[in-house]
Amino acid sequence: MQHYTLDQFRALSESGGVIGVTLRGNGGSFYIEAETRRGDAVLVPMRGKNPRRFSDPRRALSLLRDLGIREARIDARNWRPEQLELEKVSRPDRSEQMKAAHAALSHTDWLREKLARSAADTRPRVSHEQVMSEAQAIIDRKRQAHAENTPD
Repeated sequence: MQHYTLDQFRALSESGGVIGVTLRGNGGSFYIEAETRRGDAVLVPMRGKNPRRFSDPRRALSLLRDLGIREARIDARNWRPEQLELEKVSRPDRSEQMKAAHAALSHTDWLREKLARSAADTRPRVSHEQVMSEAQAIIDRKRQAHAENTPD
């Protein structure tokens, strides 16, 4: 059996290489199996050799429709929907990725708001040199005060 990624499967379909497609139930999910001019094939994820699994057959059918495949057989002999919960894999890494993405989005929203307020500000602008000069004066005063309060 040959293994095709989604891009390879799309190219195969567009070139007329797909003769027939079966949405085959296995455990709590389905996978896409195709009869091609070169033999049987299965749709796999980008990395890996195990079939790409669809817990919802509607998603698999929608994908087939997007690939231009308008007819498919459904083999539900080995489909066991009660096994779906047992097959779910915990993905703590994905959870961390989602939290990081949410934090980045919050930061981006905060930054956009800050930039919008700055752009809308009508007060006269202060030059970098003036700000740095004022900051240096504050630092010098603090150093002087500290030096006066420190016993020799």
